[in-house]
Amino acid sequence: MKYMYEALLFSLLSLGILGISMGENNPRNVVSREEFDDLKRLVQVLYEKVEVQQKEITALKRDVKEKDEFIAKISKEQPANRDKRSVRESSIEKKSSHEERSSVDINNKYSRIVPAPTESVVAFYAYMSGNENNPSAHHTLIYDHEVTNIGNGYSKHSGIFTAPVDGVYVFTWNTFTVTNNGGQEYMSIEITLNSQPVGATFVQGGGDYAGVTGIIVLSVQKNDVIYTRTHSTYVPHGSIRSDNVMRSTFSGWCLSCH
Repeated sequence: MKYMYEALLFSLLSLGILGISMGENNPRNVVSREEFDDLKRLVQVLYEKVEVQQKEITALKRDVKEKDEFIAKISKEQPANRDKRSVRESSIEKKSSHEERSSVDINNKYSRIVPAPTESVVAFYAYMSGNENNPSAHHTLIYDHEVTNIGNGYSKHSGIFTAPVDGVYVFTWNTFTVTNNGGQEYMSIEITLNSQPVGATFVQGGGDYAGVTGIIVLSVQKNDVIYTRTHSTYVPHGSIRSDNVMRSTFSGWCLSCH
């Protein structure tokens, strides 16, 4: 992928030089500096999108492998437990039939306060299981401990959320920093939509711990990708802390899904 990006840049540079040389005879063929910069930025955006897609493909392969292993394990256990379950289920059915009859009146008196989940419910919550030590600039943050993932949009392997449906979403991220070697720590964390920054937070602490929380509301289309990363140009100082005392987290939910 790196070589493809370099090849595209070389092609753009060649086109720019060719345009300049041809412009000596025909000014209409001149490639301006602004046009060349625009093409260069376009190549950078395309490269980042391909990079994100590759991470998603790798994460999906891991998820498929884990699910296949789980299914194989369950399939081996089923024959041994089938007879035990049948005996247990018959006794449970007798008991539950009596309990159901006695609870009919109670259920009729009260209506359900919380609606049952539907297919349009999308929500996720994950946190880092450990510290992220001395991350570099433009570094994607991976929240590897998945707690909630309704809709299966979040990948704990890549740290990326891929919208399963169109809708209006809320995203929030929480970052704690820890001082290294007694110095100051500070860093900026971006949240991106399809590799483009749409929000940022800044955290700074002097000789102790510090934390910051960011929250945004976005109109998102199906298959859009959202993730957090260290600032693309502002080099972070220090490490991100996440343990049972303070968690660095990433979460989101759909307010209105279509």
